[in-house]
Amino acid sequence: DDNGVPEGRQGYASVSPDFMNWDRTYRPSFRLPEPDDVEKRGLVGDYPQVHLGVGATSFGNVAVGLYGIWHNPSEAERRKKGWYGAGLIHCDLGLVVSNDGITFREPVAGNVFISSQESPVTQGPKENDPTILCQANGILDVGDQTLIYHGRWRNATNTSEDYYAEVALATLPRDRWGDLHLEKGATAGVVWSAPITLPESGCEISLNTDQARGVSVELTDEKGDLLADFSGENRGLAAGSDGLIQPVEWKENSLSALGGQTIRIKISISNPEARLYAVYLDAE
Repeated sequence: DDNGVPEGRQGYASVSPDFMNWDRTYRPSFRLPEPDDVEKRGLVGDYPQVHLGVGATSFGNVAVGLYGIWHNPSEAERRKKGWYGAGLIHCDLGLVVSNDGITFREPVAGNVFISSQESPVTQGPKENDPTILCQANGILDVGDQTLIYHGRWRNATNTSEDYYAEVALATLPRDRWGDLHLEKGATAGVVWSAPITLPESGCEISLNTDQARGVSVELTDEKGDLLADFSGENRGLAAGSDGLIQPVEWKENSLSALGGQTIRIKISISNPEARLYAVYLDAE
């Protein structure tokens, strides 16, 4: 690192205004914990490391992406095999998000989002090599699906023939990277947005949800005080129960009345079966 302390593979970011000239002051973008024992740190260390940084795509106010969870072999395996990496290392993909496109965080620390066991590379004849999955920013919303293109690298000991890389495709129902729901035993929960300035022309709020019965939407001012016309008896409800885009319907009022104002969205969940995947604001 910058202080001369050894470390393994980690994610750093550099900034460029034109993709030709780069700021050589690298900033931490996404890092995994290093061992407390400095002697155990380094590129060959037996602990999860960040391979190839983060491959992400912007979805407006949030960037969603993947990072490579690099798994080195243990020291005992290395000694037994007589080499470091070929045929021993595998790599999974973990999920990260960011609100500025530079600093990323895991929604669930250490969670494997795409496993190399679930997206294995095609093996050569009589081979059983581990798979190293490689992320990129080939993440697209197409119709009702989110498409996640990623690479498969066969970490082979024999590369004389039938050795090549692959491009793989994982799919999700559109934008369903994860969900918010009540913990077991809980009967109610609340999700707040950050302050949002609504378009002057007005907008529509929609939910990507399952089992929306028991999910309600209220609006507050930027300090968190409820707006009477959009809360309580006047709260909004999803038009349907399940769906990738469920418009929120208001009892009496239209969001056009709030055009240009800064508000917050308060979503209350009282149904243990409800799953909230995404919230959309679409300008009219």
